[in-house]
Amino acid sequence: MSNSRIGPIFIMFAASLWAIDAIFRTQLTFSIPPASIVMIEHAIGFLFLSPFLFKNISSIRALKLKEWLILLAMTVVSSVLGTLLFTEALARSFAQFDFVTPILLQKLQPVFVIILSALFLKERLTPRFIMLAFFALFGSYLISFGFQPVQLQFVGKELVFMLAIGAAASWGAGTILSKYALKKLSFPALSALRFLLAVPVAYLFSLFLNQTYNLMSLQPDHIWRFIVIAGVTGGAFAIFIYYKGLKMTQAKISTMAELSFPIVSILIAVTPLNPYGEPQQITVANTLGIIILLWSIVMISFGEPNKGEK
Repeated sequence: MSNSRIGPIFIMFAASLWAIDAIFRTQLTFSIPPASIVMIEHAIGFLFLSPFLFKNISSIRALKLKEWLILLAMTVVSSVLGTLLFTEALARSFAQFDFVTPILLQKLQPVFVIILSALFLKERLTPRFIMLAFFALFGSYLISFGFQPVQLQFVGKELVFMLAIGAAASWGAGTILSKYALKKLSFPALSALRFLLAVPVAYLFSLFLNQTYNLMSLQPDHIWRFIVIAGVTGGAFAIFIYYKGLKMTQAKISTMAELSFPIVSILIAVTPLNPYGEPQQITVANTLGIIILLWSIVMISFGEPNKGEK
């Protein structure tokens, strides 16, 4: 199998790990502010990835100012801003017993990636790809919301809309910036740099948002959860695998491969491991959504021309 076909498999695997991440992360959000969680997990993740930084020190020293600015922007939007915006959108929306708005708007992330990849990476959008992308988004919708139409109430929730769309745009822009960065750095070096840069950026955000946390207050339960999310599910290993796949995959295909996230999420939700409460019942709509989404991902990932280095 060629590298361009292997790439989406790595991305699907990484997205599956991100879904599993909720099992370990959710308990942390009950006692630690989001910005501090981001800072701590990236600090621990960097410890795992630091050997790659020193191994690639010559290529890192060769980076120019423009490339450093791209790396910084990538770190801000991918590692910190997107997460904080979405967390705040969830908090404000859940406070009004609205569990739909931020989740639905976050599904616009692939749309942002597809548009940006066409504009900045010059990736060609074929009619076949657009059709399959539509089916994938429809499948993702069925997984989250079933056959019921979703009512979006904009009045009084303008800030929630802005926060959720801002998160989707941030993560989408992060994919595009990562593709640029991978032209100059190997995926191990980029993984290590992203985690290193995210630590001071997240710390500044924690100060600005008044979300600091005393590290001496960490409990043993916190520590082992941080090790898991930073080292495996949401951190070093997942990002390492993701960048390995992204290096070989077009951004437009990558963002569709990432939709394996909701498939794994609902498979977790129907088990006792569901981090949000009692096991959920999988419906006919959910099952149909999984089939449509999985079929779309496979057709896009392995049936679409994919020149990852483009």
